[in-house]
This record gives sequence, C-alpha cells and structure tokens, in this order.
Amino acid sequence: MNTVIYINLFTSVVVFGMGVLFVTGLLIPQVDFKTRLIFGVIFMSYGIYRYINVMAKRKILRQNKEHERIKAAQEELIRKQKITK
Repeated sequence: MNTVIYINLFTSVVVFGMGVLFVTGLLIPQVDFKTRLIFGVIFMSYGIYRYINVMAKRKILRQNKEHERIKAAQEELIRKQKITK
C-alpha cells in the first residue's frame, strides 16, 4: 500500500506542475490564453484533489495501524490477566 501512496503523490505533483505550465504558457504558448487558463486551472485543481486524497489515505493508514496496536495491547493485557487468575 505504501507504493500506491507514493505513486499517487508523484502523480498529484506532476499534474499540478502541468497545470502551472499551462497557465504560464511554457507548455503550449500558441494556444489562446483563456484556453490555457481553463486547462491549467483544471489540471491544478485535479492535482490538489489527488494530493488531498493521498493525505486522507495516509491518515487512515496511520489510524488503522494505531487501532491494531491498541487492540494487540488490549489482547495481551487480557491474556496476562487470565494467566494470573
């Protein structure tokens, strides 16, 4: 799952960069400014969306790991209490 997060993060940065290149006119300067602006804003918005999505997935992964750690510690505590009784 870690590799997927890195790929999504890379994709979000590349797509956002493409949007910036569209808006500045460095990518396709012969296209009308309004068209470049529209495409640039769409690409940048999609890059931001992917970045937010990646951060949410990372947060969920961390929460799941913490939940598993707490559950394992709870089971260990229950097991130790059963042994002492």
